[in-house]
Amino acid sequence: MPRDPERRSRTLPFDLRGGGRPPRSASSQLSRVLLGFLSVLVFAVTAGGWAVYTYANGRIGQVNLDLGDDRPEESEGATNFLLVGTDSRAGLEGQRSDTTILAHFGEDETVTMLSIPRDTYVTIPEYTDTDGRKHARHKAKFNSAISDGGPSLLVRTIESLTNMRIDHYVSMDLAGFKSITDAIGGVDVCVLPSDHKEFVAENGRTSRNTNDPMSGFVGGPGTVHVGGEQALAFVRQRHGLPGGDMDRIRRQQQFMGAVFHKVVGGGVLTNPSQLEQLLSTATGALTLDDNTDLLDLRKLATRLKGIASGGVGMQTLPTHPPTRAEGAVNDRGEILVGGQRVSVQFYNPADLERIVAPLGGSTGSAPGAGGGADATEVAVQVFNGSGIAGLAADAVDELNGKGFRATNAGNASTSNYVTSRVRFGTGLDAAAATLQTLVPGARLESDPGIDGLQLILGSSFDGIADVPVTAPAAAPAATGAETAAAGTTAAGTVPGAPAPPAAATPPPPPNCTY
Repeated sequence: MPRDPERRSRTLPFDLRGGGRPPRSASSQLSRVLLGFLSVLVFAVTAGGWAVYTYANGRIGQVNLDLGDDRPEESEGATNFLLVGTDSRAGLEGQRSDTTILAHFGEDETVTMLSIPRDTYVTIPEYTDTDGRKHARHKAKFNSAISDGGPSLLVRTIESLTNMRIDHYVSMDLAGFKSITDAIGGVDVCVLPSDHKEFVAENGRTSRNTNDPMSGFVGGPGTVHVGGEQALAFVRQRHGLPGGDMDRIRRQQQFMGAVFHKVVGGGVLTNPSQLEQLLSTATGALTLDDNTDLLDLRKLATRLKGIASGGVGMQTLPTHPPTRAEGAVNDRGEILVGGQRVSVQFYNPADLERIVAPLGGSTGSAPGAGGGADATEVAVQVFNGSGIAGLAADAVDELNGKGFRATNAGNASTSNYVTSRVRFGTGLDAAAATLQTLVPGARLESDPGIDGLQLILGSSFDGIADVPVTAPAAAPAATGAETAAAGTTAAGTVPGAPAPPAAATPPPPPNCTY
């Protein structure tokens, strides 16, 4: 659809600094870093009225996606957003995608979000680079798509993988964290002591979660105040973290939760000067396709209000390091690409089919192929690795209540686990991923010697999540109290103007992570 030409021209007769007073609180914390970013931005803009909207919308970068005609059909009544976190705002080649989420809004009001790990080994469609050189269809890491061919190639890669048409592209510069943190005076984050050995890179440098020469982050364990370069280093670190990229995502989630809390509860929204600086910084880190603007982002943020309460289906494509039988040249799961050793993650097309088929997509694979057993049909041994009495027994009761075949296997070999683990045997990737969704923060570990699934509970375990086992739940409708709490700006309601998102109590400071 073409952009509404009047969207940029509607303004109010008041200056940005004299805009309406924003509500005292904002929508509940979103659990993904990109969604937290959007929530802060959208709330600040819609709370300020049309003058703020016009100012902010005019500062957002845009990119033209030249996708051609060979694309999936449009979905009747459904909308797909592609949310990308990059290390560069440039809408051209050379940037890298650290976080990629396909957000599907179904016709039935359900919301499903699919995260694709950056190192997943996928097929990249043919493309022509900016120098006019043609590149044939080939296999490569997923995050190489945007690096080699820009946003257009990334979108085409997603559409090729899922046969789902992307309607809106939203890219956020992760380096913008530095400027955002400076604009609000820094935030407090919490770093846990690591429960694993130090990471030694191939260049000989030693990295720990509290002192990483690769990213430059130094701090903790405990509460650390970060701003500027340390904020950027905190969200970029992956070496020295027990879960690598997955722990980096959790760090980014914690960071955005801290930013959200500071903005909402720290008075930023009621300080015109700080609000203007925040808006300028946040919008400067955004890039949208030329058919998307802030009104579309408001719809996105509104639909995702249920994410914190489990009303949004959150899924991650299950991956694993390739084995020697799958072509790995060593036990580290590296393969040879162009004569170079490359560390990648493999996925089972049947797992992707199981996720995208209910969303109207397709990979051409049978959902049950490749040993994708139903998680509730697989035996689950639950071990207590925390030293907290009764933890395993409680988890077994909760899992059995959800239809699992869970048994209490007693204490683990050690009692100093902090992060829970889901260990799985050959062919049980999908079942393990399902169990992982019920244990927030748990890490997946493949072990061919395991028969079935093992759940080792760490001290951070806080019960089995109350989310569906097989299908995502519909996002809950806003209550009357939420609607009333939204309020209006001091300048009054403008016909056709977006109202602020439904409000709730500001979220508490974030929990610790590695």
